[in-house]
Amino acid sequence: MRDLIVSFSGGRTSAYMARWLQLNKSTEYNLRFVFMNTGAEDERTLEFVNRCDKEFNLNLAWLEADIIHGERTGTKYKVVNFETAARNSEPFYEMVKKYGIPNQSYPHCNRELKLAPFNGWMKDNGLSDAYRAIGIRIDEIDRMAANMDEMKIIYPLIKWNPSRKGDVLGWWSRQSFDLEVPEHYGNCVTCWKKSDRKLLTIAHEAPELFTHFDNMEIIARDSGSNADNNKGNFFRKNRSTKEMIGESILDFNKFHDRYYEQHSDQSNGCSDSCDLFS
Repeated sequence: MRDLIVSFSGGRTSAYMARWLQLNKSTEYNLRFVFMNTGAEDERTLEFVNRCDKEFNLNLAWLEADIIHGERTGTKYKVVNFETAARNSEPFYEMVKKYGIPNQSYPHCNRELKLAPFNGWMKDNGLSDAYRAIGIRIDEIDRMAANMDEMKIIYPLIKWNPSRKGDVLGWWSRQSFDLEVPEHYGNCVTCWKKSDRKLLTIAHEAPELFTHFDNMEIIARDSGSNADNNKGNFFRKNRSTKEMIGESILDFNKFHDRYYEQHSDQSNGCSDSCDLFS
């Protein structure tokens, strides 16, 4: 039986995909479910992941990056669980100390916090040749990877069970629990890939959530990729966390998740993807 690793991002679409695969493909594939925790997720996301794991009996592997502070030593991984998972951006802090602040010019956070530890886990578990499932729907078909065949990536919600946003919402409306977090708080809460509108809305509603990024800009401004150019700010146009918070008190068009608490989709809180198999 072929191995199929299922990337559970913590959102509704990937959870829907995981459950569909479990019910429909478990006789064809040895399914392994994986969640990569960065420590920068909303607590409600972690609660949802844990609930899905328990309710659906996924036997989910919770993984985090283990940054090794040696010049020639790459990022490793550690296995955690709901109780022990980082909640104060600990992996993120270690990553910026070594590699600098990730931003549009140096987008290394997905590489170090997700891809590198995941690849290490795959190798250690004899899964380097496994197929990989990503929860991209048929209405998001433009997000498919160009090298999907080479990377053995499968898109179940495009190939096997073509599903759109409404299909996911409808399915969750019939479940006994749901993801209780608005779209702009999804994934890493203050992710620099999110639109200004979403980030400024979060900063306006809960500026304390930017504390960790502010601290990182202070301690890692001259680390890693930032050392030579001093562009140690997270946000587009080389804006600092303090500048984003400052902008949030000005007039702007606030983001409103009109589907929140009405079974909205939460597959991707960012404008760009941070998929496991990019």
